[in-house]
Amino acid sequence: MALRALQSHLESTFHPPASTGLDAVIRLAIADEMLQFEVADGRILFHDAQARRPDATFFFEDVDIAWALLSGQGDAFDAFMEGRFRADGYLMWAFRLMAMFQSESLPETPVE
Repeated sequence: MALRALQSHLESTFHPPASTGLDAVIRLAIADEMLQFEVADGRILFHDAQARRPDATFFFEDVDIAWALLSGQGDAFDAFMEGRFRADGYLMWAFRLMAMFQSESLPETPVE
């Protein structure tokens, strides 16, 4: 139930301009459950986590941490340092991930 609520929240807070130029499959691994979505052409589409191999996976200790970080109520750096949040794939996409849902959990994307 909490995972579906998180998905609804992410769908409603999705900020298309933050996904400009991104064509990717992103998996959110939350405890022992997964949410997976595709971002392309300024749209987000959630689908079965087994449907496609993700380009990046973001791991969250639990749904509360995911909710807090993706809604901007938690500190992503602290969660990362404490092992409650990590990434597999394009680590720099963590900045894009937070921006797509208008979270302020991370500072502005650094210049690469």
